[in-house]
Amino acid sequence: MPMRCEVTGISEITAKFEALRQVVREGGVSNAVRKASKVMAREMNERANVLVVHRKSSTALDPGALKGSIRVSVRKYKNGIVIALIGPKGYPSRVAHLVEYGHRLVKGGKSRVGPKGAVGEGKEIGDVPEHPFLRPAYEATAQRVLEAFNDEIKLLVGEVLK
Repeated sequence: MPMRCEVTGISEITAKFEALRQVVREGGVSNAVRKASKVMAREMNERANVLVVHRKSSTALDPGALKGSIRVSVRKYKNGIVIALIGPKGYPSRVAHLVEYGHRLVKGGKSRVGPKGAVGEGKEIGDVPEHPFLRPAYEATAQRVLEAFNDEIKLLVGEVLK
C-alpha cells in the first residue's frame, strides 16, 4: 500500500528529507535491522541442540549453553552501512560449527584427517553426528526477516512523513 504525503512547497519537501536523514543518523535503520534480526535469532534458539547428558570427563558445553548464547549484535559503520551478527556469542561460538557439521571424537592427542587418512597421535573413539541449526534457521526465516525490516522502515518513514 503506497504512503501518501501531501507537500505544498519545496521548503516542506526539504524539511521532510532532512527529518528522514536525521532519523537515519540517530539509529532508525539500526533499530530496524535489530528488530528484523531477532526473528532469525529466535529461530536459531528454537533449533539449537541441547545436550541431555553431561559426563564429568566430557569437554562438551554445559546443557543449554549453546541455546543461551544466541545473540543479535548490530554494528553501524562510519560510511552508514549497518550489519547484524546473529548467532552464538562467547565460548559457544567457538564450537557451534562442531554441532552444526558434526565431528570426530579423538582421545590421546590431536588427529586430523588428510588425503592419506588420519594423521596424528590421537585415536578416534567415536563420531558425533551433525545437528544443523544455523543454516536451517537462516533458510526458514530469510523472507520473514526481510519483511520485518521492510515493515519497520515503513513505520519509521510513516512517522516522519506525518
